Amino acid sequence: MKTTRRILIGALLALPLATHAFTASAQQYPAKPITFIVPWPAGGTTDIIGRLLGEAMSKELGQPVAVVNRVGGGGAVGTKAAFDAPKDGYTVLVTTSGNHVLTPIKGNVGYQPDDFIGIGQISSRTLILATKSDRWKSARELIADAKANPGKFTFGAVPNVLPFLVASGFARAAEIKLTHVPQTGGAPGVTGVLGGHLDLVPESLESVQQHLKSGAMRGLVVFNEARDPAAPDVPTAKELGFDVVGNPWTGLAVAKGTPEPIVARLRDVMAKVAKDPAFVATVERSGASVEYLDGPAFTALFSRDFEKFKAASQ
Repeated sequence: MKTTRRILIGALLALPLATHAFTASAQQYPAKPITFIVPWPAGGTTDIIGRLLGEAMSKELGQPVAVVNRVGGGGAVGTKAAFDAPKDGYTVLVTTSGNHVLTPIKGNVGYQPDDFIGIGQISSRTLILATKSDRWKSARELIADAKANPGKFTFGAVPNVLPFLVASGFARAAEIKLTHVPQTGGAPGVTGVLGGHLDLVPESLESVQQHLKSGAMRGLVVFNEARDPAAPDVPTAKELGFDVVGNPWTGLAVAKGTPEPIVARLRDVMAKVAKDPAFVATVERSGASVEYLDGPAFTALFSRDFEKFKAASQ
């Protein structure tokens, strides 16, 4: 009994020391270099944004940020590596809707979207459903025509990626049947529409903007919460009465279990960097753009998109 009492007293005495050590560790963060894991190949958009963000945040954090590409499995290899790393804030995932949401939908990859805490979104792209300019003048015309001709009209997209899922979700919500023609990338789909081989293509606004401006193509609907200023005349799916929202996004996340003070520190630094005009200009010169969301809002996207696109993929 005395031995048990001594053990219990010792544990109680040690608790304040452990709490003090945890607090001190969080206050000293970061005390060593940080690793940003990019689960996609070097040289791609995610890699470029991750490196720019890492460089800018390292100046604020006072420690180097090393960017490491861990590629494979549709982004699952790098994402799982970030999930398995110690939950101490020294391993940060540069995450995208692809590896974070779509890859887990396809099968068991050892993590789920809500296994992570969002630090913040740094960029997002607008997806637009576009057609050749001599076809439909509006999404309403397309819907009416498609209802009268089920399965007659085609759209080109890579199977089971975000553009495919939003187009499929839109067709389902509008109660029309569109025929999917698999593509190897976004560019072939755009070429197919311009050549008259496809009727529609769901693609990033940046990819079709030149064709919209030249009058070769017309945008019918975008899948944002609000209209994109770069295409102000194109309505959102929500405006048309269809709750279909999907944006390819990029941001930072850490595995659940990372101490809250460390999460807060990373969020504060990212917010400061994302609002810095010099950083925004640097990202824009790279061909991307900054669309910042704070940590809680970014975290909320994980479950929202997972549930939406899991339903759309079935």
